[in-house]
Amino acid sequence: MLQVVLGSLSCALAYGIGAKCYGQRVGIVTGLLCALYWVLAYFDAQFLQPVLLIFLLLVGFLFLFTSAERGDPRRAGLGGLAFGLYSITRPEILLFFPLALWWAYRIARSLPRSVGRWFLILLLLGLAAPPALVALRNSFVGRDWVIIASPGGVNFYIGNNPESNGMQAVVPGTRATWWGGYEDTRAIAERASGRSLKPSEVSDYWFRRGVTFIRERPSEWLVLTLRKAALFIGNVEIPNNEPYEAQRRSYWSLRSIPLGFGVLFALFLVSLPHALTRRSKAPRGGEDDLRRGFMKLILQCVLVYSLVVVAFFVTGRFRVPLVPLIAVGAAATLVRLVDFFRRRRFPVAGAMLAAAVLITGTLNADYFSVRRATRGFVEYTSALDALESGDTDTAISRLEAIRRSGVIRTPEVYLALARAYIARDGPRDRVAVLEVAEDGLRFFPDEAELLWYSCLGHLVAKNLDNSRTRIEHYLTLRPNDVRALRIAFSVAMAQGRLADARAFLSRAEMVDPANPLVGQMRRELGAAGP
Repeated sequence: MLQVVLGSLSCALAYGIGAKCYGQRVGIVTGLLCALYWVLAYFDAQFLQPVLLIFLLLVGFLFLFTSAERGDPRRAGLGGLAFGLYSITRPEILLFFPLALWWAYRIARSLPRSVGRWFLILLLLGLAAPPALVALRNSFVGRDWVIIASPGGVNFYIGNNPESNGMQAVVPGTRATWWGGYEDTRAIAERASGRSLKPSEVSDYWFRRGVTFIRERPSEWLVLTLRKAALFIGNVEIPNNEPYEAQRRSYWSLRSIPLGFGVLFALFLVSLPHALTRRSKAPRGGEDDLRRGFMKLILQCVLVYSLVVVAFFVTGRFRVPLVPLIAVGAAATLVRLVDFFRRRRFPVAGAMLAAAVLITGTLNADYFSVRRATRGFVEYTSALDALESGDTDTAISRLEAIRRSGVIRTPEVYLALARAYIARDGPRDRVAVLEVAEDGLRFFPDEAELLWYSCLGHLVAKNLDNSRTRIEHYLTLRPNDVRALRIAFSVAMAQGRLADARAFLSRAEMVDPANPLVGQMRRELGAAGP
């Protein structure tokens, strides 16, 4: 309920920004666009950051404008504090801070010296206080010098590696779960470094790997970056937590709102020439220049924020905070179109309208088949629901359809299907598990759990050579797994490789000498004789 209230207030704040930039009519249209934008309504009901981020961003800009308008340092400090609180929620706004300070410096020069000095000081304190306090907390409590949060390097590598598609938030070679991915990225960095690492050192390791990819494969990185830029401005909503665009049809309230990002961004682009040129004959330094300077500050925020997101990886919820700012430009275009039609300036209005339609059509195309994949993800989610409720037949039917179509190709599809066959445990299901595991390994040869299923399947089928290949590959990924060492030991014993069996027993004894599996291995080796 609190988020619904904040989301509604953000529509009113967007009205305020639009009114300050272009006048009351644009302000009203801006507020209406935000109220009718289905993605904002959707996120109001999600326990995620966008609702809070939008509120803080709009509060910060309104305080900045009114502080410049009235020469009020206290409002500048409150605006800075709103941006500072935003930064400890999502740090990408930090790169906008120098631009905000430069804008404030130019405003301060037009104020009395003491007022201008406090204008800058309070704004700087507001911007710096939240991240500085969090950095101190991290230093004292976490014993690590991290300004806000430590996953920056990991996130940078997610969007800048040879296997990245620019939008899937998974590091190659790690588990595609939140905590699994976190633990794996830390473990990989520590193995590579040969020692235990602080969170900041883990982040530095992955950041260096991302920079290495850029340096060694600049053409691939450039293509990937252009792909991310296209994804960022496209009309398709890229899922992160769940495929909300594909699920939109389940809610009549969201289905009934047609407004999408493509239309909004197209109208915003059409507004840029008017926003960036000065046509007023009023003397410089007046209210018109103040408004135009403020509009340019907003555009700089949009540009810097967009570049930061594209530099990492793109999802729909990462661009949501920009929607109210883009809506200001879109509203300005709509109001100007109405004015031109009223004045019968049809050629100008027609050109603007044609440009908006052309850009909208270009942005609306799903160049990377994201919608198709998200529809497949919805099917995958419903299959998991069926599996969890015990309806294994339905789960297997849906997962097999996804596997055959290739609409989404992730390790989780194959793993879920293997688990479904194991849960059903019919006459041919064990054979099906092996088939699914082998099929998955064609695409994901280093997926440990698929290697495990394949190894066991080959072992049951008495294919000892194949089982040996799979379990030894598995042990390169998880060398301290006693269960896997036990399987490798059994395969070695069955093949008469006693020296290898002793080596696997020694490794297991080093990992966990009290484990019952280790005792079994000792007894079996003892029974085999010298």
